[in-house]
Amino acid sequence: MNTRSPLTRENTSLLLQAILVGVLAAIGATAYSSLVHAVEHVVWDAAPQAFGADDAPWWWVLLVLTSGGLAVWGAKKLPGHGGHHPLDGLAFDITPRMLTSTLLAAFASLVCGSVIGPEAPLLAIGTAIGFVLARRSTDPRARVLVISGASAALGVVMGNPLVTVLLVLEASILMPGPKSKQPMTQLIPVLAALGSGYLVRVGVDGWPGVSVPNLSAGDLGEYGSVDLVDVAVGFLVAVAAAGLVVAATRSASRVRAVADRAPLATIVGAALLVGIIAVATRALTGQDVDMVLFSGQTTLAAIPEVGAGALAVVAVAKAAGYALSMGGGFRGGAIFPGVFLGMAVGGIGAALVPGATIPGLAACGIAAGAAATLGMPLTATMLAVLLTIGSGPAVTVTAILGAVVGLLMKLWLDARRDGVLPDLPGVDEDATRRPVTD
Repeated sequence: MNTRSPLTRENTSLLLQAILVGVLAAIGATAYSSLVHAVEHVVWDAAPQAFGADDAPWWWVLLVLTSGGLAVWGAKKLPGHGGHHPLDGLAFDITPRMLTSTLLAAFASLVCGSVIGPEAPLLAIGTAIGFVLARRSTDPRARVLVISGASAALGVVMGNPLVTVLLVLEASILMPGPKSKQPMTQLIPVLAALGSGYLVRVGVDGWPGVSVPNLSAGDLGEYGSVDLVDVAVGFLVAVAAAGLVVAATRSASRVRAVADRAPLATIVGAALLVGIIAVATRALTGQDVDMVLFSGQTTLAAIPEVGAGALAVVAVAKAAGYALSMGGGFRGGAIFPGVFLGMAVGGIGAALVPGATIPGLAACGIAAGAAATLGMPLTATMLAVLLTIGSGPAVTVTAILGAVVGLLMKLWLDARRDGVLPDLPGVDEDATRRPVTD
């Protein structure tokens, strides 16, 4: 029996290219993320302080969001039209020609405070670099290098390479299209790219690396064993978190239909409404507008410090801003706000139910929110565990509970829509509407 060695010249070349793609994608993603956070600081901290305000005045919040909406609308006029819509899921086909428009639209969306995540532009950077090194998008190596670049770029903000590679691989497996007959030959370059790209963040030898803000749930306390109260309450938390996320995405779809007919008016109107919601929430709860605006990436750790009543208001406001931002036409990702909403619901449950704990319910809520957003239970579980593992390995149980219940809740809610298939990666809804011929 003839067997072909995996260490062929082609595979070795692909592995080396993937390592290079990983480094370049991580550098590009780090530079982009650092620029976004630097400009956010200028716009939301330095500028208000310059005219004597400790917090951003209401008119500044509305002005910045409206200006961001106009900038996004303008970016969509360029080749690439601002990249993929956040409701369309993860995108692995952003070519270099589409990159400028994608990055500009996402930059304006993130800096102005819309409730959108940073993963989409980072994926775009990684995939574009992968296409460049593959030289031709039809090259059989392009898929591997594109996924490698996407993994390395997304790893900059996800906080751990394991959840990143699982997310990208689970998404690529669930997506429609031809699948590789040799999955291991794809997995090895992707892992190599993720490892080489992660060096940019953590450093090597005497070089400390370049750090950017990423997802962090903060110090939630010890969780040595599973509490039965957390299991019971966790079920309700997962149902509520998934329901809130699905309600937001379903509302975003309705707003999107309006935006398709009147894009400029809709994005400006959405920006104003998001700003009004954030300002009103600040007045009601005393929480900064940052708790409602942005992706939730840097405010996740503050959730346990907020009371149940105020947190409930924040969660509803965040969900509303999430729906308006995605549906109104802002560009970015959908993952991070979904994670924030899940943890917020977990925080409410821990605050209201005697005996319930924040580590167990936070893991459950995060997994449920991520599963309802992505439709990827493995990634949702891994993400929740890695965000809360500092409390102890027992959080794995409630994380699995949240991912399973969250996904089932999403499937059930999707099934209740007449003639609509579950909104999951790889499900071609249009295919069901085509007539069947013999």
